[in-house]
Amino acid sequence: MSILRFAKLLVCCLMSSTLTIQAIADELGEPWELRLDRDGVQIYTSEVEGSPYDAVLSRGVVEGIRLSSLAAVIRDAKACHRWADRCAESWVHGTISERESLVYTLNDLPFPIRDRDVLAHVKWQQDSNTLAVSMESEATADLLPVKRGITRLENARTTWDFIPLGNGKIEVRNWAHIDPGSNLPAWITNMLLIDTPFSTLSALIQEAGKERYANAEVSFISEP
Repeated sequence: MSILRFAKLLVCCLMSSTLTIQAIADELGEPWELRLDRDGVQIYTSEVEGSPYDAVLSRGVVEGIRLSSLAAVIRDAKACHRWADRCAESWVHGTISERESLVYTLNDLPFPIRDRDVLAHVKWQQDSNTLAVSMESEATADLLPVKRGITRLENARTTWDFIPLGNGKIEVRNWAHIDPGSNLPAWITNMLLIDTPFSTLSALIQEAGKERYANAEVSFISEP
């Protein structure tokens, strides 16, 4: 995809989206602080009660990309290295149903930080009224042996939401709260929450706009 094509697909939504950041704060029950607003993508962080680690929320609006195309990128586990920042490899460990699976992911982190992996329980659904598509991913424990030299994430939750706004626009929203299982102080980890979600969301949108996903079909997703 050309830079011009990508720029046309990614539309800044702070003023036009009906889902303002206040609405998100009300929905999630957390006060969000805007940390980055660049190229149509906004990154917010919020303290989480009972955890030293902040949650992170990234959002943007795309135009001219289908719901199924966005979902297909995430469901194509082996392709995660093309868009998910730090993803070294991923695959479907087990399929429970078409909307539910166990997905293994290994993240390659810079030395001297140990690599992290996770076996996540992933669930998909679509709202029959709004046609919003959502995915929830939560780390499991004790379902897969821990690999030597790799830290297993056991407290990690991520959600993706693709929300039709009308006129061919879709809000893409990613929320995550992860305990990295690290000896690094939480305040340092919290400082690193900006670049990774920004790169990931931007790359997801760009990947979904490529020809390989243009006509993707997901059986349980209806297009607006």
